[in-house]
Amino acid sequence: MYSLKGYLTRNLLITLSVAMVLLLAFLYHGIQVLTQDFVASRLQHDADSLIAALKHDPNGTWTLSSDRLPNVYHRVNSGHYFAIQIGAQTLRSRSLFDHTITLPTLGAGEQDQATLFVGQEHWLMFSQAVIKDEQLVTLWVSEDISTLEQTQVAFLTFACAAVLFTILFLLFAQYQLLKRGFKPLEQMPEAIRQMRTQGHDIKPDQVPSEILPLIDEIDRLVNQLGQRVQRSRNALGNLAHEMKRPLQHLQSYLENLPPEQQREGCNVLANLHHIIERELKRTKIVGLSTPGRYTVLDDDLAPLIQVMQRICPGRTIQSQYHRHLVLPFDRDDILELLGNLLDNACKHARKHIELHICQQHHPRQGFSISIRDDGEGVSDAALTLIIERGIRLDESIQGHGLGLSICKDIVDSYQGELSFSRAKLGGLAAQVFLPAPR
Repeated sequence: MYSLKGYLTRNLLITLSVAMVLLLAFLYHGIQVLTQDFVASRLQHDADSLIAALKHDPNGTWTLSSDRLPNVYHRVNSGHYFAIQIGAQTLRSRSLFDHTITLPTLGAGEQDQATLFVGQEHWLMFSQAVIKDEQLVTLWVSEDISTLEQTQVAFLTFACAAVLFTILFLLFAQYQLLKRGFKPLEQMPEAIRQMRTQGHDIKPDQVPSEILPLIDEIDRLVNQLGQRVQRSRNALGNLAHEMKRPLQHLQSYLENLPPEQQREGCNVLANLHHIIERELKRTKIVGLSTPGRYTVLDDDLAPLIQVMQRICPGRTIQSQYHRHLVLPFDRDDILELLGNLLDNACKHARKHIELHICQQHHPRQGFSISIRDDGEGVSDAALTLIIERGIRLDESIQGHGLGLSICKDIVDSYQGELSFSRAKLGGLAAQVFLPAPR
């Protein structure tokens, strides 16, 4: 399992980092080119000024008008240097001091540009060859650009800090956008839970259009599953009804048999009637199937009690539970569990049945269900037998076993507990504990 937020954030970080590194590389290269072009144009301007200041004396020597030279050429190691080669004569700026340089060999009209590291200085050199007074003049001009490069490094450091801040800001902005964009998705589990537990439909305008097909498929799947379960239960009820007519014919046939065979056949027939009635009651108890839906007591308990009172008239069922209490278990399972326990209680009660449901926090978290009747109850031996066997009690204790094996299976499926004891009303008390789902 992976986080979509983390996936988007990680990919944005990688994309931004690569883009910003490339941007910084292009920026640094561009600054270098602009700096060198700017310095080269200035050197070319100085070269033109030096050529203009160059004079040929009558005695055959070449000199430079000192008043036309910038002061930077007079200071030693000033970072601005020049040298002029005219035949065998070489003119050098005082700033060169003891530096030894080699002028390139150029033809008339040719130019050259290069860089050279000299000590801690980085020279950008411009060379040019021209004809003046019918003599070839080779001019070499240089400037130390190390200071400019330090400024470039400082600017690049500032740019890196700005880029890092920009990446962090964009990541924060994306986090906020993702948080706002995923906010409707964070509400989807609760909406789906309400759809599953309470049957509330999810409105299309409450969800992003991208996940609406998923919601439709979930809703379609739940409805399809409910229809299949309902068809199965309807088929089971129809089968039970259809079996009644053949059993009536079998009853008529048994009346013509010898007494011993008739007695044995009637026992088998009674068991068949017992099974049929049990399945019919299960169909009535559960009603419309809604698989996966939680049990909302305010909505589901009252119809169940009405059905049980119609099945067992003359019985009064008093229910007690907190309003709006929802049991986080499958509705069909809980209704079948309560229906079978209430059916046993109604069958053996004189008049009153008490149903109590509450949420329990200590010592264990879960839900407690208690059903008590005012019937005659059972003996201590029978009560011990009920507790010991726990399942298929309809085969052990007559009257108190209808559906108890089903109840035990349901309780066990939720890792719960089912126990029996004497009720204060005088009859049997059934206690169920279902641990809260994790």
